[in-house]
Amino acid sequence: MVRVRFELAVVVVAGALLAAFFTSNVTARIVAEDKRSFQTKALLDSDEGPAYCMTVHDVGRLRLRISNHGIFGWGSERYDCFTGYEYYRACEYPQNTLLEHLYTMGLWVGAVVGNDTLVSATIDEDWGQEFAPDYSPTGDFIRRSIIDPDSPEYEGALSEQDFIAVYYDTLDSLHNNLMYGGELSRPIGLEITQSSYAWSYKYAEDFVLFDLTIRNMDWKPLKDVYIGLWVDADIGFAGGPSDDICGFLQTFPSFQGCGFRDTVNLAWMADANGDWYDYVGPRRWVYRREQLWFPGPPPGFAPFRSIFSLAATEILRAPTVDMDLSFNWWTWGWTNQEIYGFGPQRRDNFRLLSSHQGGPETDRERYYLLSNEDFDYDQVFTSRISPVNETWVYPDPKIADIVTRGVDTRYLLSFGPFQMGPYASLPLTFAYVIGEDFHSDLYNLDNLPDRPYEYYSNVDFSDLALNAMWAQWVYDNPGFDTDGDGYLGEFRVCVTDSVESYSGWVVSEADTHWYRGDGIPDFRGAAPPPAPYFWATSLVNGLHVRFNGQRSETERDVFLGIPDFEGYRAYLGRDNRRASFFLVASYDREDYDRYVWDNARVDEDGRSEPGFVLRDIPFSLEELRCLYGRGSDPCHDSGFHPLAYPFTRPFFHPVFADSVFYFVAHDFNTYQSGVTTPIKKRFPEVRHPKRVPVEELTADDYTDDGYLKFYEYELTIENLLPTVAYWITVTAFDFGSPAGGVDALETPITETLIEAYPFSSEAEASGAFDEVYVYPNPYIVADNYRASGFELRTRTDLPDYRVHTIHFTNLPPKCVIRIHSPDGDLVRELHHDFDPSDPAGRDEEWHLVNRNRQLVVSGWYYWTVESPDGRVQMGKLVIIF
Repeated sequence: MVRVRFELAVVVVAGALLAAFFTSNVTARIVAEDKRSFQTKALLDSDEGPAYCMTVHDVGRLRLRISNHGIFGWGSERYDCFTGYEYYRACEYPQNTLLEHLYTMGLWVGAVVGNDTLVSATIDEDWGQEFAPDYSPTGDFIRRSIIDPDSPEYEGALSEQDFIAVYYDTLDSLHNNLMYGGELSRPIGLEITQSSYAWSYKYAEDFVLFDLTIRNMDWKPLKDVYIGLWVDADIGFAGGPSDDICGFLQTFPSFQGCGFRDTVNLAWMADANGDWYDYVGPRRWVYRREQLWFPGPPPGFAPFRSIFSLAATEILRAPTVDMDLSFNWWTWGWTNQEIYGFGPQRRDNFRLLSSHQGGPETDRERYYLLSNEDFDYDQVFTSRISPVNETWVYPDPKIADIVTRGVDTRYLLSFGPFQMGPYASLPLTFAYVIGEDFHSDLYNLDNLPDRPYEYYSNVDFSDLALNAMWAQWVYDNPGFDTDGDGYLGEFRVCVTDSVESYSGWVVSEADTHWYRGDGIPDFRGAAPPPAPYFWATSLVNGLHVRFNGQRSETERDVFLGIPDFEGYRAYLGRDNRRASFFLVASYDREDYDRYVWDNARVDEDGRSEPGFVLRDIPFSLEELRCLYGRGSDPCHDSGFHPLAYPFTRPFFHPVFADSVFYFVAHDFNTYQSGVTTPIKKRFPEVRHPKRVPVEELTADDYTDDGYLKFYEYELTIENLLPTVAYWITVTAFDFGSPAGGVDALETPITETLIEAYPFSSEAEASGAFDEVYVYPNPYIVADNYRASGFELRTRTDLPDYRVHTIHFTNLPPKCVIRIHSPDGDLVRELHHDFDPSDPAGRDEEWHLVNRNRQLVVSGWYYWTVESPDGRVQMGKLVIIF
């Protein structure tokens, strides 16, 4: 048994308030008309049953399926209820690699209700599902996001991707069809409110946070309540890997240094050998060691597919401060063609389970695992348990070696007991975290089963531990007083230097490291400045971009407490995939990094190695001159410039001999309009609004559409192809936080995009529309436009016949396009309706589908374009299949 301290007390929430909240909110589910055929019947027709739904967290490197009935990873739904897209991967990391890091995970809640011992599970060993959402629309997922402040999804959002659901274990039809050990499933009477959060920022892109509220819906009290997370990871290539190992990591050396150790409490699972595979040709992969050939993933994916990463669950908040944490794992698989099950059991707490020593089958067995207070040894030590071990039951020697080297494993991380009165609630917050670089030795598996310590010496938990710490900090920001009561959390003091005095050694230099928050959830982390508002206007063979960065330059960073704006970047792409964009211009402030000599510097391996370190945020030129300039007015000492003191010629402070610095430009300092950057200030002479009281600002300080002129910028992009679609975006980035270990952050490139078409002539630019034309014409399927990158490159999930595209271009902003057969029958009618100022309003796509949603046949067709003023243009097009 392990005692674990959690930092929040019991939270009790009235059920009536939660119900009122969720019934009063408008459901954000979006089902596009042409995606309705992809949805489950229950989702579209509430009369048929609960509004079962699946969606995907995919803003970071982790693509994780979740449901609105408590299943994380693989479930029964295949189609995303917001987009209609089909997803076959449960937890893919990194995205588009086919590397799975979770098969399925669910919540178990056990309680004594009267004289009965009951367990309700969102999913379990036998795929029993005892929770369901309400009927639509009450039971639908809610979606929110902090990405776009103008979006209705912005209100109440905490992350870039929030999903909120409510589900219950009281649906009779579920329990009437579930049998456990010959007993009919019975509900406890629970309501669970589930919120999940994901971010794209570098420090947070490898985890998803889940925040749950578990409520007793009845007047009957629930006694000895235990909560558990059941995980079947199956880490490996898609296709059912069965060589997992698992264990528990309680502490890890702190990344803040100074010999500190952080409590991480991670139940982890990894592929035992890392599967060292290389891509060697179309649909062929080779295992590096045995050189075995086998069919593999399709072409188009990255050429390297070894599994060097591992996954873990981390409890961030539990209902009580002090409680018992249990960690149980068990296996399921074959040996000598016989099904077997195995799980560690203590001698003083032995109980034979239905599945040998493996997984539970009845409610009583599930409750036993939830509440047994066992803390199992790591799986790689199974073969080292001897017949005379005083603590653990001796494992069957016929399967011990197999289990040690990795099998189909699952674990249960549980805690309790708690007491729940009528209508009381309990909180639970956890993270699913991925860590990289776990494996580095091709032959490490040879150390098992006989040398588990040598095996562990060749694996690395550091990236997993770092991501787990970031999950803690995002959940509850260290050193930040969320509720305003004056308490900022917990900190440690690291002494970096001391001097000898008559009374002994006295600290002369020390750093304060905040490592835990104030116990009030924040669900926010260091974020880049918000992207500027921007607009694009078509030019002849080019685009003009205007943007306003008031929000970008004035919003405060949640950790630093000050605006941390550094600059802007403009990107251009031929489609809206991130990989398609290239940088066309950047602008950043003039500032400099100061590197300080540190005699107590420690390298990455923990060894003492004096050297220069970066501790501070960038300094402006004026700030550095005020610090190190000379004369009666040092702040205006033009003779001092930081770049005169590089690494090879550092600056020695004239007063403090131990103070040695060198300086480098932070980023590129491309701030001179028309000289070092093509981005220009639209109103370079306008006054700074921060130097003027708000009430004294006049109309001259604002643009015609109400934006402050001081923050206005513009950019012209030339030499573009006319009538071809381009995607343009402008991002903002900050200067990071060296002391906090945060790199400079930039708003995602694909967060805000504008599609635009350069004009082909001055006549077109002036509004005198040229003749409408169609391309490609003829459309020849054999030319394979998709392979050349011209057809829906972002929809790799769709087959070729779903992406055929013919473009109508040079269109009026508002018109009706009609395609007819040679006999005059109407094949398809397209309504083109854009604002005249929209740069994307000159193009319309037809995907070769008729009005009955069927693919058209080969032949010639004629088309007409009718504008609101009655003008009609006509032409022919040819399709060859």
